[in-house]
Parts: sequence; structure tokens; C-alpha cells
Amino acid sequence: MQHSSLGTILEDRNNGFNGVRLLAATAVFVSHAFLIAPAGWHGEPLDGSAYNLGQISVNVFFFLSGMMLSRSFALKPDLISFIAARLLRIFPGLIACGAATAWIIGAMNTSESLTAYFTDPATLTYPLRVLVQFNVAELPGVFQHGREPGEINVPLWTVKFELFAYAAFLAIPILGLFGSRLAAVLLTLGFGAMLAVSSVTHAFDTSFWGSIIRFGFCFTLGMSAFLYRNSIRPNWPLALFGIILAMALPPWPLGQVFSALAFAYFAVTLGGTSLPWLTRATNRSDISYGLYLYSFPIQQALIARHGVTPASALGASLLAFAIAMLAAYCSWVLIEKPALSLKHWFRASAPVRG
Repeated sequence: MQHSSLGTILEDRNNGFNGVRLLAATAVFVSHAFLIAPAGWHGEPLDGSAYNLGQISVNVFFFLSGMMLSRSFALKPDLISFIAARLLRIFPGLIACGAATAWIIGAMNTSESLTAYFTDPATLTYPLRVLVQFNVAELPGVFQHGREPGEINVPLWTVKFELFAYAAFLAIPILGLFGSRLAAVLLTLGFGAMLAVSSVTHAFDTSFWGSIIRFGFCFTLGMSAFLYRNSIRPNWPLALFGIILAMALPPWPLGQVFSALAFAYFAVTLGGTSLPWLTRATNRSDISYGLYLYSFPIQQALIARHGVTPASALGASLLAFAIAMLAAYCSWVLIEKPALSLKHWFRASAPVRG
């Protein structure tokens, strides 16, 4: 399908943004497969660039989240429905993943006896603890092998920042600023300036505030993209040139800002490109969140234990990906989709318009 602007892409129910999210989740899987495999170096693809492959993919997630949440609220400017939809999107799938991780994957990969493991309160409470502890929630004796010993589900560290973004977004319509291009641009420029300063001074590297700045820029960039949707036009040569340049350039003061911009534009361009098989599949079953949730514990269970040579690491990676995809599909069909259907139970409040 050919589109003249991002606005027309978003109006097309057959757009490819679910597919973009799935590709981003797959890229996170690939990036972590390099990280945890005993065979090879302890790193991720594009580690020499402004962001590595996994970080680029998470940036894309936050950009798309800012854009799609803005669209969702514009279509239905109701705070109660908005909050309910966000909570139903995040927590049921996360709880189910926590249960599967603790009671199935963990049980198969603990150094404790099964009796000791299942009588430990940490095992029984993990599905609830993961809602507040995310990646730092522990399980007794699980994953004590491999390159990331004791790490149960590393990617969950970004979920709390997604929740922070949702909470911060609520302030915009409450303050009557939703739909204000000036407010969105000022927020984006502010976060972009802080990101540029941080990349030069390293003042916020690996810190909580560094993540707030990075994800805040990507999220508000998505909000701005939605508000300027009719002025943004996808262009494949420009999109490819941008991401190649972002990956090839050595570190420079605006490298992180440029990378986020380049891959955001690439995501917009890819979302407006006709990939019928991928679009049909992902519009029926949005498994990107499930893939993101289940990938790492399954990778730890297989790749970190069995990927002792390049050949075995590749085989373990392929098997782990197939199992993670199956788990993600089951999560969507059995947990996420039914949970999302419950949002209609919530009575609409008085609309809040910016």
C-alpha cells in the first residue's frame, strides 16, 4: 500500500505497526542471544554504535507507544477507559509470564530440590513480586549457569519505564495540553537536549534518570509524530540512509538523538509498507509483547546451558525462538486478548479534551 503521510497510515486498519513491534521484539531476542551464549563474545550486535540492537529495538517500542497512545486517546478521550486499557495490556500478561517462569521454567532450571523450590515463598510469590520488582525479582537457585547467572528476566526492567510513561501521559490531558503541538515539541526538544548532554557528559549513564531521559525522548517523539502525522511522509531511501548512518557513525555528541530519530522514521516507513503476510498475521494475533516477556527465560534455559559451541548456540537459539513464539501466541490467545476485552466493562468518565 502506498501512503502519502503518516496520518493516512494510521487511518488504515491494515497498517503494519503490529508487525514492526514483532520485528522489534525479535531483534531484542537476537541481541540477547549473542549476550548470553557461552560461545562467542559477551556483547550484543552494534555495541560500537550509539545504541546496540536491543537498545534500538526498545527505543522503537517507546516511540510507537507514544504515537499509538496519543492516537488512542484522541479517538476516545476518556481517562478511565485509557487507564483500564493500559493496565489490562500490561499486567495480566506479566502475571501469567511470572507464573510460567517460576512454576515451569524455573522448576526445570533450579539447583534446589523441587520440594525446597516449591516450598520457598519466593517461588510462590514470584508472579506477584514481578509486578513491582520486575527484572530484579529472584527465584531460588534458578539460572546459576551461563553468562548472566541469577538473571531471571532481564528485559522486564523496561516495563516499569513504560508504566512511568503511561502515568506521565495522563498529566497532559489533565492539564488541558493534549493536542498541543507546542507542548509536545517542547517536551521532545527538552528530552532531546538532556539526552545529548548526557551522551557527552555521561552524567546519567546506566542510571534511573538516564533511562527516564532516553525513553522520555523516544516517547515524546512518538507523541509529536502523531500530532504532525499529516506532515510526515515515509521515504525508503531516506529511511535506509538514516539507519545506516546511525549504525556506521562513531560516537558523537548527537549520536543517541540521531539514532532514535533515524530508527523512529524507519519504523514509520516500515509500518506504511505493504507486507501482506506479516500484516495479516500480526493484526490477528499481536504477539510482540508476549515474545518480549518470554524470550529471556527461555533463552537462559536453552542457550546459556547448551550453546557451548557456535553450532550448538545457533541450534539452541532457533529452538528457543520457536518455543518463545509459541509461548507468546498462547499468551495472546489465552491471556492478553481476553484481558483486553474486559476494558468494555469500565464505565466512561466525562471526556477530557485538550
